[in-house]
Amino acid sequence: MDEQEFWRRLEFRICAEFAGFADRQLRFYWCDGLVPDDYDLTGAEPHVSGVAYCGQSGQERWRFTLVVGQHAASPLQVDWSALLPSERLTGWLTPDPQNETLRIDPGAGYDD
Repeated sequence: MDEQEFWRRLEFRICAEFAGFADRQLRFYWCDGLVPDDYDLTGAEPHVSGVAYCGQSGQERWRFTLVVGQHAASPLQVDWSALLPSERLTGWLTPDPQNETLRIDPGAGYDD
């Protein structure tokens, strides 16, 4: 899986995760796109951050952080397929509607 496909598939996976939340309000949130704009792949917590179009309308400009977990010299070295949470995992998405942020941590996922 290349990076472009990863972002497209993650968008749909985020929508499915929102739909499964216990919080009834969050169940109606969705994501209409992710636009990465900062790659910090060598820091203490390697991550990618950017704009997520999320919220009740799916068009609110939120900020997201994707925890990559492994250091990489460039986006070309990231194992994008390993970062896409499987359908059976939950607990990897932390939305904060108040601050309009999403934390995406595939390593924090657990079997539902």
